Amino acid sequence: MKKIAKDQVIYAMSSENKPVLKAHSGDRICFETRDCYGDEITPQDPDRRPLQINPATGPVFVEEAQVGDTLKVTIEKITLQDQALVGSYPKSGMMADWIERRMIHFLPVQENQLEFQKDLVVKTAPMIGVIGVAPEAESVACRKPGVHGGNMDCRKIREGSVVYLPVFHPGALLALGDVHAAMGDGEVMGSGAEIAANVTVQIEVIKETCGEPWVVDRDRVYVITSAETMEEALKQGCYKMNQRLQKQLGLSPEMAGMLMSLEGNSEICQVVNPFVTLRFGMPLVRFLSKEGKRS
Repeated sequence: MKKIAKDQVIYAMSSENKPVLKAHSGDRICFETRDCYGDEITPQDPDRRPLQINPATGPVFVEEAQVGDTLKVTIEKITLQDQALVGSYPKSGMMADWIERRMIHFLPVQENQLEFQKDLVVKTAPMIGVIGVAPEAESVACRKPGVHGGNMDCRKIREGSVVYLPVFHPGALLALGDVHAAMGDGEVMGSGAEIAANVTVQIEVIKETCGEPWVVDRDRVYVITSAETMEEALKQGCYKMNQRLQKQLGLSPEMAGMLMSLEGNSEICQVVNPFVTLRFGMPLVRFLSKEGKRS
């Protein structure tokens, strides 16, 4: 298995980034990641203000990946470090109107739990906040989401899930980071349980395009979309899912839309980054062939 150390990071996803590792389709890679503050905020220095946020470890040049392909990333393992942190930030998030004090709260990790305070624990649910490839045009800061992936903050990107990313440049240039030990949908305060971690993935190149990020998680398939407003992100997600169901099941746009109304879930990923991110999910069974295989 190949490994990338946590000192090999980028703060923007770009075709100009030099790869720190070359890999082949089918390889397994362990990414050592810093927390979203670059591991700079500590109990000894809680007031520190990092100059940059959301470092992503990488990028990886995947030899077989060409423009128009899809990079399939299977999340095999997320191993957390022993301490996370969560913060409150004035004028940030959905509570900006009444949160007045910046506060950093450190969370020891023990036996799959976060010690929020003495008699209040939160169960860990590790997830990857940032995962993406080099975008088609200009560079995009790792703190932003887009069709290339990036800072999607999707709780479904976790152990056992599969992420599909469109390839815009030869090699794809995969990078990931911003792991959370726990986070609620929306990340409404602007912070999850930010933590350093080791993430093991397997990569595979698929010789067809997915267009935008998709996630397969346990029993559902999600398309992930980001836009300036929730309404626009949801419209984009509904359109992409409708198109996919037409192709998958041979349905008309109207029939696909009715099926989406019956079985589809629109869910918030995050509302605190420069763009909001939503996911629209349908049952995995709708995407299985008659033999029970994913298609």
